[in-house]
Amino acid sequence: MRRLDFQGKRDIKSTVFIFLGILVVLIYFIFTVGFKIILNGSVYIANLFSKDSTTPLTKSEDIYGLINIDNIPVATNSARIVVSGSVLNFSNLKFYINGEKVEETDLISSDSFTQEIGDLEKGSNEVFIKASTKDGKNSKKTTIFKVTFIDEKPLLEISDPQDKSTTSKNEIQISGKTNKEIFVKVNDLPIVVDANGNFHTSVRLKEGENTIVVVAADIAGNLEEKTFTVTYQKEE
Repeated sequence: MRRLDFQGKRDIKSTVFIFLGILVVLIYFIFTVGFKIILNGSVYIANLFSKDSTTPLTKSEDIYGLINIDNIPVATNSARIVVSGSVLNFSNLKFYINGEKVEETDLISSDSFTQEIGDLEKGSNEVFIKASTKDGKNSKKTTIFKVTFIDEKPLLEISDPQDKSTTSKNEIQISGKTNKEIFVKVNDLPIVVDANGNFHTSVRLKEGENTIVVVAADIAGNLEEKTFTVTYQKEE
């Protein structure tokens, strides 16, 4: 009986030693090979997502400095415009219109700028700024802005009513024509202009002489104004 007990204890010890040996080998494998597999797998997965969501940065274009145009007109009635913006880590600014450099300035300590530039060509113009460091090793360009130069007054024709006319009605129709994309006001009230530049509206009259002012304005700030009078006389 004792011999059987002794044999059983030996079997248990053998099993324990075998288990401990396997455990040691497993732990060694995890700390040597396993961590490398996990780390490489994690890096691979991270690279898959980073390729889709991020773009590699370059020192000269994204990290080193910034240049932004904060204020520039969409349209103007002057050949010269004022451009303002902000800059970081750049000291020299070059201003371009339609691909040609028109102004250049050096920044001493300010991180903002305001500069008058010109001359614009009639119609559409492309404006951008190139900023660079003092040594010229780093530079960056702004996006290209479209600026329309218009120096002519918009068309404004009044077909009805006639100036210095007399009517027995207390309400009249104002009709006329202008260019496309023009804003029209009659006695300071905006009215609708159709795609062909035609407009019409009604105006109530007071007894006696009435002054009617029609103003047409374009996006560049050019104005054309027509003033006429209509006399309202009640029928007796």
